[in-house]
Amino acid sequence: MKFETLVGLRYFRNTKRSGALSLITLISVVGMMLGVAALISVLSVMDGFLSEMKTNILSSTAHAHFHKLVGRFEEYEKLAKDIRQVEGVAGVTPSAMNEVMISANGKITGAIANGIEVATIGEVIELPRQILPGKGSLACLEDLTKCPDYAKAAVEEDLLADEGEAPQRLLPLAMGRDMAEHLRVAAGDVVTVISPLGGGIGPTGPVPVSRSFVVVALFHTGMYDYDFKFVYLSLPDAQEFFSAKGMASYLNIKVRDIYRVKEVSNRIMHLVGGFPYGIQDWQDMNKTTFKFLEMQKIVMFIILIVIILVASFGIISTLVMLVMGKVQEIAILKAMGADDRMIRRIFMLDGLLVGAAGTIAGALLAVMVCLTLEQIEFPLAKDIYFFNKLPVEMSLMSFGIVAASALLISFLATLYPAWKASRLSPSEGLRYE
Repeated sequence: MKFETLVGLRYFRNTKRSGALSLITLISVVGMMLGVAALISVLSVMDGFLSEMKTNILSSTAHAHFHKLVGRFEEYEKLAKDIRQVEGVAGVTPSAMNEVMISANGKITGAIANGIEVATIGEVIELPRQILPGKGSLACLEDLTKCPDYAKAAVEEDLLADEGEAPQRLLPLAMGRDMAEHLRVAAGDVVTVISPLGGGIGPTGPVPVSRSFVVVALFHTGMYDYDFKFVYLSLPDAQEFFSAKGMASYLNIKVRDIYRVKEVSNRIMHLVGGFPYGIQDWQDMNKTTFKFLEMQKIVMFIILIVIILVASFGIISTLVMLVMGKVQEIAILKAMGADDRMIRRIFMLDGLLVGAAGTIAGALLAVMVCLTLEQIEFPLAKDIYFFNKLPVEMSLMSFGIVAASALLISFLATLYPAWKASRLSPSEGLRYE
Protein backbone atom coordinates (compact mmCIF):
# COMPACT_ATOMS: atom_id res chain seq x y z
CA MET A 1 0.00 0.00 0.00
CA LYS A 2 3.00 2.34 0.43
CA PHE A 3 3.56 2.62 -3.33
CA GLU A 4 -0.15 3.19 -4.08
CA THR A 5 -0.29 5.86 -1.37
CA LEU A 6 2.69 7.77 -2.80
CA VAL A 7 1.31 7.65 -6.34
CA GLY A 8 -2.20 8.58 -5.21
CA LEU A 9 -0.95 11.60 -3.24
CA ARG A 10 1.15 12.69 -6.24
CA TYR A 11 -1.89 12.46 -8.54
CA PHE A 12 -4.00 14.37 -6.00
CA ARG A 13 -1.45 17.19 -5.77
CA ASN A 14 -1.17 17.39 -9.53
CA THR A 15 -4.84 18.22 -9.92
CA LYS A 16 -3.80 21.83 -9.37
CA ARG A 17 -2.40 21.86 -12.90
CA SER A 18 -5.90 21.66 -14.33
CA GLY A 19 -8.16 24.60 -13.46
CA ALA A 20 -11.38 22.71 -14.26
CA LEU A 21 -10.33 19.67 -12.26
CA SER A 22 -9.28 21.80 -9.30
CA LEU A 23 -12.62 23.62 -9.37
CA ILE A 24 -14.58 20.36 -9.43
CA THR A 25 -12.45 19.02 -6.57
CA LEU A 26 -13.11 22.17 -4.52
CA ILE A 27 -16.85 21.94 -5.23
CA SER A 28 -16.82 18.29 -4.15
CA VAL A 29 -15.07 19.14 -0.87
CA VAL A 30 -17.40 22.09 -0.16
CA GLY A 31 -20.48 20.01 -0.98
CA MET A 32 -19.36 17.25 1.34
CA MET A 33 -18.51 19.83 4.02
CA LEU A 34 -21.94 21.48 3.87
CA GLY A 35 -23.75 18.14 3.89
CA VAL A 36 -21.80 16.85 6.89
CA ALA A 37 -22.18 20.16 8.77
CA ALA A 38 -25.92 20.34 8.14
CA LEU A 39 -26.46 16.73 9.19
CA ILE A 40 -24.40 17.00 12.38
CA SER A 41 -26.03 20.31 13.34
CA VAL A 42 -29.56 18.95 12.90
CA LEU A 43 -28.74 15.77 14.82
CA SER A 44 -27.21 17.86 17.62
CA VAL A 45 -30.40 19.92 17.88
CA MET A 46 -32.54 16.75 17.91
CA ASP A 47 -30.27 15.23 20.58
CA GLY A 48 -30.65 18.47 22.53
CA PHE A 49 -34.43 18.24 22.34
CA LEU A 50 -34.41 14.62 23.54
CA SER A 51 -31.93 15.26 26.35
CA GLU A 52 -33.56 18.49 27.55
CA MET A 53 -37.02 16.98 27.45
CA LYS A 54 -35.89 13.88 29.32
CA THR A 55 -34.13 15.99 31.96
CA ASN A 56 -37.09 18.32 32.47
CA ILE A 57 -39.67 15.55 32.51
CA LEU A 58 -37.72 13.45 35.01
CA SER A 59 -37.08 16.47 37.24
CA SER A 60 -40.76 17.47 37.26
CA THR A 61 -42.49 14.08 37.39
CA ALA A 62 -41.87 10.78 39.14
CA HIS A 63 -39.95 7.97 37.50
CA ALA A 64 -42.89 5.64 38.20
CA HIS A 65 -46.51 5.95 39.36
CA PHE A 66 -47.83 3.20 41.63
CA HIS A 67 -51.63 3.10 41.92
CA LYS A 68 -54.59 0.93 42.81
CA LEU A 69 -56.60 -0.34 39.86
CA VAL A 70 -59.77 -1.17 41.81
CA GLY A 71 -61.16 0.34 44.99
CA ARG A 72 -60.11 3.20 47.26
CA PHE A 73 -56.37 3.67 47.69
CA GLU A 74 -56.36 4.17 51.46
CA GLU A 75 -53.41 1.97 52.45
CA TYR A 76 -50.88 4.19 50.65
CA GLU A 77 -48.93 5.12 53.81
CA LYS A 78 -48.09 1.50 54.69
CA LEU A 79 -47.23 0.67 51.08
CA ALA A 80 -45.00 3.76 50.86
CA LYS A 81 -42.93 2.49 53.80
CA ASP A 82 -42.61 -0.97 52.21
CA ILE A 83 -41.71 0.35 48.76
CA ARG A 84 -38.96 2.58 50.22
CA GLN A 85 -37.15 -0.61 51.26
CA VAL A 86 -37.12 -2.04 47.71
CA GLU A 87 -33.67 -2.19 46.13
CA GLY A 88 -33.18 0.62 43.61
CA VAL A 89 -35.85 2.95 45.06
CA ALA A 90 -34.54 6.43 45.92
CA GLY A 91 -37.75 8.08 47.16
CA VAL A 92 -41.53 7.69 47.53
CA THR A 93 -44.23 10.31 48.02
CA PRO A 94 -48.05 10.14 47.79
CA SER A 95 -50.23 12.48 45.75
CA ALA A 96 -53.92 13.11 45.11
CA MET A 97 -54.57 14.35 41.60
CA ASN A 98 -57.63 15.77 39.86
CA GLU A 99 -58.53 18.04 36.96
CA VAL A 100 -59.85 21.49 37.91
CA MET A 101 -60.68 24.89 36.46
CA ILE A 102 -58.96 28.03 37.78
CA SER A 103 -60.29 31.55 37.29
CA ALA A 104 -58.96 35.00 38.17
CA ASN A 105 -59.25 38.51 36.72
CA GLY A 106 -61.90 37.43 34.25
CA LYS A 107 -59.72 34.65 32.80
CA ILE A 108 -60.16 30.91 33.20
CA THR A 109 -58.01 27.91 32.36
CA GLY A 110 -57.97 24.17 32.91
CA ALA A 111 -55.36 22.70 35.23
CA ILE A 112 -54.23 19.54 36.98
CA ALA A 113 -54.30 19.98 40.76
CA ASN A 114 -51.82 17.78 42.55
CA GLY A 115 -52.02 17.31 46.31
CA ILE A 116 -48.53 16.59 47.61
CA GLU A 117 -46.81 15.65 50.84
CA VAL A 118 -44.45 18.60 51.30
CA ALA A 119 -42.03 16.69 53.55
CA THR A 120 -41.28 13.99 50.96
CA ILE A 121 -41.96 15.61 47.55
CA GLY A 122 -38.31 16.69 47.28
CA GLU A 123 -37.24 13.03 47.39
CA VAL A 124 -38.95 12.39 44.05
CA ILE A 125 -39.09 15.59 41.98
CA GLU A 126 -37.22 18.90 41.90
CA LEU A 127 -40.26 21.04 42.77
CA PRO A 128 -38.82 22.54 46.01
CA ARG A 129 -35.78 23.72 44.02
CA GLN A 130 -37.92 25.03 41.15
CA ILE A 131 -39.67 27.67 43.25
CA LEU A 132 -38.74 31.09 41.88
CA PRO A 133 -36.54 33.18 44.21
CA GLY A 134 -38.61 35.56 46.31
CA LYS A 135 -41.85 33.95 45.12
CA GLY A 136 -42.73 31.88 48.19
CA SER A 137 -41.95 28.40 49.44
CA LEU A 138 -43.59 24.98 49.43
CA ALA A 139 -43.61 25.11 53.23
CA CYS A 140 -46.44 27.65 52.86
CA LEU A 141 -48.70 24.85 51.55
CA GLU A 142 -48.78 23.27 55.00
CA ASP A 143 -48.52 26.34 57.21
CA LEU A 144 -49.49 29.81 56.02
CA THR A 145 -47.91 31.37 59.09
CA LYS A 146 -44.52 30.51 57.57
CA CYS A 147 -45.27 33.02 54.80
CA PRO A 148 -45.38 36.49 56.37
CA ASP A 149 -46.02 38.13 52.99
CA TYR A 150 -49.25 36.18 52.65
CA ALA A 151 -50.46 36.37 56.23
CA LYS A 152 -52.85 39.20 55.50
CA ALA A 153 -54.48 37.35 52.61
CA ALA A 154 -54.56 34.12 54.57
CA VAL A 155 -56.57 35.50 57.46
CA GLU A 156 -59.31 36.90 55.25
CA GLU A 157 -61.70 34.13 56.13
CA ASP A 158 -64.82 36.10 55.25
CA LEU A 159 -64.83 35.08 51.58
CA LEU A 160 -68.15 33.43 50.85
CA ALA A 161 -69.00 31.02 48.05
CA ASP A 162 -72.55 32.47 48.07
CA GLU A 163 -74.22 35.04 50.26
CA GLY A 164 -75.44 33.53 53.49
CA GLU A 165 -73.06 30.56 53.51
CA ALA A 166 -70.50 29.95 56.23
CA PRO A 167 -67.08 31.52 55.67
CA GLN A 168 -64.39 29.27 54.23
CA ARG A 169 -60.73 29.21 55.05
CA LEU A 170 -58.45 30.19 52.19
CA LEU A 171 -56.34 27.28 51.01
CA PRO A 172 -52.73 27.75 49.84
CA LEU A 173 -51.72 26.93 46.25
CA ALA A 174 -48.45 26.79 44.26
CA MET A 175 -48.78 27.74 40.60
CA GLY A 176 -46.57 27.64 37.50
CA ARG A 177 -45.17 30.93 36.27
CA ASP A 178 -46.77 30.65 32.82
CA MET A 179 -50.22 29.99 34.28
CA ALA A 180 -49.78 32.96 36.63
CA GLU A 181 -48.90 35.19 33.66
CA HIS A 182 -51.97 33.97 31.77
CA LEU A 183 -54.29 34.63 34.74
CA ARG A 184 -52.45 37.86 35.57
CA VAL A 185 -51.87 36.89 39.19
CA ALA A 186 -48.86 37.08 41.47
CA ALA A 187 -47.82 35.51 44.75
CA GLY A 188 -50.35 36.56 47.40
CA ASP A 189 -53.30 36.92 45.00
CA VAL A 190 -56.53 34.95 45.41
CA VAL A 191 -57.88 32.65 42.68
CA THR A 192 -61.01 30.51 42.42
CA VAL A 193 -60.57 26.79 41.83
CA ILE A 194 -63.50 24.68 40.61
CA SER A 195 -63.47 20.91 40.99
CA PRO A 196 -66.03 18.98 38.93
CA LEU A 197 -66.14 16.14 41.47
CA GLY A 198 -65.50 17.93 44.76
CA GLY A 199 -69.16 17.97 45.75
CA GLY A 200 -69.65 14.25 45.29
CA ILE A 201 -72.43 12.62 43.28
CA GLY A 202 -75.89 14.20 43.25
CA PRO A 203 -79.21 13.11 41.73
CA THR A 204 -78.16 14.43 38.32
CA GLY A 205 -74.52 13.36 38.45
CA PRO A 206 -71.27 14.88 39.73
CA VAL A 207 -71.66 18.09 41.75
CA PRO A 208 -68.93 20.69 41.12
CA VAL A 209 -67.55 22.71 44.01
CA SER A 210 -65.52 25.91 44.04
CA ARG A 211 -63.07 27.20 46.61
CA SER A 212 -60.89 30.28 47.01
CA PHE A 213 -57.13 29.68 47.12
CA VAL A 214 -54.26 32.04 47.81
CA VAL A 215 -51.19 31.71 45.56
CA VAL A 216 -48.29 31.21 47.97
CA ALA A 217 -45.54 30.12 45.55
CA LEU A 218 -44.62 30.32 41.87
CA PHE A 219 -42.47 27.67 40.22
CA HIS A 220 -40.68 27.31 36.89
CA THR A 221 -39.73 23.89 35.49
CA GLY A 222 -38.63 24.99 32.01
CA MET A 223 -41.43 22.92 30.40
CA TYR A 224 -44.27 25.14 29.21
CA ASP A 225 -46.86 22.34 29.40
CA TYR A 226 -46.01 21.79 33.07
CA ASP A 227 -45.73 25.44 34.04
CA PHE A 228 -49.09 26.18 32.41
CA LYS A 229 -51.03 23.09 33.53
CA PHE A 230 -49.92 22.04 37.00
CA VAL A 231 -50.80 23.51 40.40
CA TYR A 232 -49.85 22.05 43.77
CA LEU A 233 -51.57 22.04 47.16
CA SER A 234 -50.98 20.06 50.32
CA LEU A 235 -52.22 16.47 50.39
CA PRO A 236 -54.72 17.06 53.28
CA ASP A 237 -56.17 20.11 51.49
CA ALA A 238 -56.48 18.16 48.26
CA GLN A 239 -58.21 15.27 50.01
CA GLU A 240 -60.65 17.70 51.59
CA PHE A 241 -61.29 19.63 48.37
CA PHE A 242 -61.76 16.49 46.25
CA SER A 243 -63.95 14.80 48.92
CA ALA A 244 -61.39 11.98 49.13
CA LYS A 245 -60.48 11.85 52.83
CA GLY A 246 -57.69 9.39 53.54
CA MET A 247 -57.18 8.55 49.86
CA ALA A 248 -54.32 9.01 47.40
CA SER A 249 -54.24 8.76 43.63
CA TYR A 250 -50.62 7.59 43.28
CA LEU A 251 -47.45 6.77 45.06
CA ASN A 252 -44.80 8.64 43.10
CA ILE A 253 -41.51 6.75 42.98
CA LYS A 254 -37.98 7.83 42.12
CA VAL A 255 -35.40 5.17 41.19
CA ARG A 256 -31.63 5.41 41.42
CA ASP A 257 -31.03 4.36 37.80
CA ILE A 258 -33.67 5.62 35.35
CA TYR A 259 -32.73 2.97 32.79
CA ARG A 260 -33.45 0.15 35.27
CA VAL A 261 -36.88 1.45 36.16
CA LYS A 262 -38.66 -1.62 34.75
CA GLU A 263 -36.51 -3.92 36.85
CA VAL A 264 -37.35 -1.92 39.99
CA SER A 265 -41.04 -1.83 39.00
CA ASN A 266 -41.08 -5.63 38.76
CA ARG A 267 -39.62 -5.88 42.27
CA ILE A 268 -42.33 -3.56 43.61
CA MET A 269 -45.11 -5.54 41.92
CA HIS A 270 -43.67 -8.76 43.32
CA LEU A 271 -43.64 -7.16 46.80
CA VAL A 272 -47.31 -6.12 46.70
CA GLY A 273 -48.49 -9.30 44.98
CA GLY A 274 -49.72 -7.73 41.72
CA PHE A 275 -53.45 -7.07 41.25
CA PRO A 276 -55.25 -4.88 42.34
CA TYR A 277 -52.15 -2.70 42.08
CA GLY A 278 -50.45 -1.39 38.97
CA ILE A 279 -47.36 0.63 38.12
CA GLN A 280 -46.44 2.80 35.14
CA ASP A 281 -42.89 4.02 34.53
CA TRP A 282 -41.62 7.16 32.77
CA GLN A 283 -40.79 5.26 29.58
CA ASP A 284 -44.39 4.10 29.21
CA MET A 285 -45.87 7.46 30.20
CA ASN A 286 -43.80 9.39 27.63
CA LYS A 287 -43.44 6.69 25.00
CA THR A 288 -45.28 8.63 22.28
CA THR A 289 -43.30 11.83 22.81
CA PHE A 290 -39.87 10.17 22.74
CA LYS A 291 -40.81 7.91 19.81
CA PHE A 292 -41.98 10.95 17.86
CA LEU A 293 -38.70 12.79 18.42
CA GLU A 294 -36.63 9.71 17.58
CA MET A 295 -38.62 9.21 14.38
CA GLN A 296 -38.07 12.86 13.46
CA LYS A 297 -34.36 12.39 14.01
CA ILE A 298 -34.29 9.37 11.69
CA VAL A 299 -36.32 11.16 9.00
CA MET A 300 -34.06 14.22 9.14
CA PHE A 301 -31.00 11.98 8.87
CA ILE A 302 -32.41 10.30 5.75
CA ILE A 303 -33.36 13.63 4.15
CA LEU A 304 -30.05 15.36 4.86
CA ILE A 305 -27.94 12.37 3.81
CA VAL A 306 -29.12 13.21 0.29
CA ILE A 307 -26.88 16.30 0.43
CA ILE A 308 -23.89 14.04 0.99
CA LEU A 309 -25.06 11.77 -1.83
CA VAL A 310 -25.19 14.77 -4.18
CA ALA A 311 -21.69 15.76 -3.08
CA SER A 312 -20.52 12.23 -3.90
CA PHE A 313 -21.31 12.85 -7.56
CA GLY A 314 -18.69 15.58 -7.42
CA ILE A 315 -16.20 12.97 -6.24
CA ILE A 316 -17.15 10.75 -9.15
CA SER A 317 -16.67 13.65 -11.59
CA THR A 318 -13.32 14.51 -10.02
CA LEU A 319 -12.03 10.95 -10.35
CA VAL A 320 -13.37 10.48 -13.89
CA MET A 321 -11.55 13.63 -15.01
CA LEU A 322 -8.46 12.53 -13.10
CA VAL A 323 -8.50 9.15 -14.86
CA MET A 324 -8.92 10.85 -18.27
CA GLY A 325 -5.91 13.05 -17.52
CA LYS A 326 -3.75 10.18 -16.30
CA VAL A 327 -4.28 7.66 -19.10
CA GLN A 328 -0.62 7.66 -20.09
CA GLU A 329 0.59 7.38 -16.46
CA ILE A 330 -1.76 4.45 -15.89
CA ALA A 331 -0.46 2.75 -19.03
CA ILE A 332 3.15 3.23 -17.88
CA LEU A 333 2.34 1.79 -14.44
CA LYS A 334 0.72 -1.26 -16.02
CA ALA A 335 3.65 -1.71 -18.38
CA MET A 336 5.93 -1.68 -15.32
CA GLY A 337 3.91 -4.51 -13.74
CA ALA A 338 1.16 -2.80 -11.75
CA ASP A 339 -1.97 -4.97 -11.60
CA ASP A 340 -5.61 -3.88 -11.76
CA ARG A 341 -6.02 -3.99 -7.98
CA MET A 342 -3.10 -1.59 -7.48
CA ILE A 343 -4.57 0.89 -9.99
CA ARG A 344 -7.96 0.72 -8.27
CA ARG A 345 -6.42 1.44 -4.89
CA ILE A 346 -4.59 4.53 -6.23
CA PHE A 347 -7.78 6.20 -7.45
CA MET A 348 -9.86 5.03 -4.53
CA LEU A 349 -7.33 6.74 -2.27
CA ASP A 350 -7.75 10.00 -4.19
CA GLY A 351 -11.54 9.82 -3.86
CA LEU A 352 -11.31 9.10 -0.14
CA LEU A 353 -8.98 12.07 0.31
CA VAL A 354 -11.66 14.35 -1.15
CA GLY A 355 -14.35 12.74 1.05
CA ALA A 356 -12.17 12.88 4.19
CA ALA A 357 -11.30 16.54 3.60
CA GLY A 358 -14.98 17.43 3.23
CA THR A 359 -15.94 15.34 6.28
CA ILE A 360 -13.32 16.89 8.56
CA ALA A 361 -14.14 20.41 7.37
CA GLY A 362 -17.87 19.69 7.82
CA ALA A 363 -17.38 18.40 11.36
CA LEU A 364 -15.41 21.53 12.31
CA LEU A 365 -18.08 23.76 10.73
CA ALA A 366 -20.79 21.86 12.65
CA VAL A 367 -18.96 22.48 15.93
CA MET A 368 -18.84 26.20 15.13
CA VAL A 369 -22.56 26.26 14.26
CA CYS A 370 -23.56 24.38 17.42
CA LEU A 371 -21.42 26.58 19.67
CA THR A 372 -22.90 29.67 18.02
CA LEU A 373 -26.46 28.40 18.60
CA GLU A 374 -25.63 27.77 22.25
CA GLN A 375 -24.17 31.24 22.67
CA ILE A 376 -27.01 33.18 21.04
CA GLU A 377 -29.68 31.00 22.76
CA PHE A 378 -31.91 30.96 19.69
CA PRO A 379 -35.45 31.74 21.00
CA LEU A 380 -38.46 29.46 20.47
CA ALA A 381 -42.17 30.08 20.99
CA LYS A 382 -42.69 28.48 24.40
CA ASP A 383 -46.43 27.96 23.81
CA ILE A 384 -45.65 25.81 20.74
CA TYR A 385 -42.42 24.05 21.68
CA PHE A 386 -41.45 22.46 24.97
CA PHE A 387 -38.69 25.01 25.60
CA ASN A 388 -38.15 28.74 25.17
CA LYS A 389 -34.70 28.38 23.56
CA LEU A 390 -33.16 25.99 21.06
CA PRO A 391 -31.39 23.15 22.90
CA VAL A 392 -28.14 21.84 21.37
CA GLU A 393 -26.19 18.80 22.50
CA MET A 394 -23.13 17.62 20.58
CA SER A 395 -22.43 13.91 20.97
CA LEU A 396 -19.54 11.79 19.78
CA MET A 397 -22.03 9.20 18.55
CA SER A 398 -23.69 11.67 16.15
CA PHE A 399 -20.32 12.86 14.89
CA GLY A 400 -19.14 9.28 14.43
CA ILE A 401 -22.29 8.12 12.60
CA VAL A 402 -22.23 11.07 10.19
CA ALA A 403 -18.48 10.80 9.57
CA ALA A 404 -18.74 7.05 8.94
CA SER A 405 -21.71 7.58 6.59
CA ALA A 406 -19.89 10.30 4.65
CA LEU A 407 -16.73 8.21 4.28
CA LEU A 408 -18.77 5.18 3.21
CA ILE A 409 -20.56 7.22 0.54
CA SER A 410 -17.19 8.63 -0.58
CA PHE A 411 -15.78 5.12 -0.83
CA LEU A 412 -18.74 3.91 -2.90
CA ALA A 413 -18.33 6.94 -5.18
CA THR A 414 -14.75 5.86 -5.98
CA LEU A 415 -15.64 2.36 -7.13
CA TYR A 416 -16.72 3.10 -10.70
CA PRO A 417 -13.89 5.55 -11.62
CA ALA A 418 -11.31 3.25 -10.00
CA TRP A 419 -12.71 0.25 -11.88
CA LYS A 420 -12.65 2.27 -15.14
CA ALA A 421 -9.02 3.19 -14.57
CA SER A 422 -8.05 -0.43 -13.90
CA ARG A 423 -9.62 -1.52 -17.21
CA LEU A 424 -7.31 0.66 -19.33
CA SER A 425 -4.79 -1.36 -21.33
CA PRO A 426 -1.14 -0.28 -21.64
CA SER A 427 -1.28 -0.33 -25.47
CA GLU A 428 -4.27 2.03 -25.56
CA GLY A 429 -2.68 4.47 -23.13
CA LEU A 430 0.66 4.57 -25.01
CA ARG A 431 -0.78 4.59 -28.52
CA TYR A 432 -0.30 8.34 -29.00
CA GLU A 433 2.77 8.74 -26.81
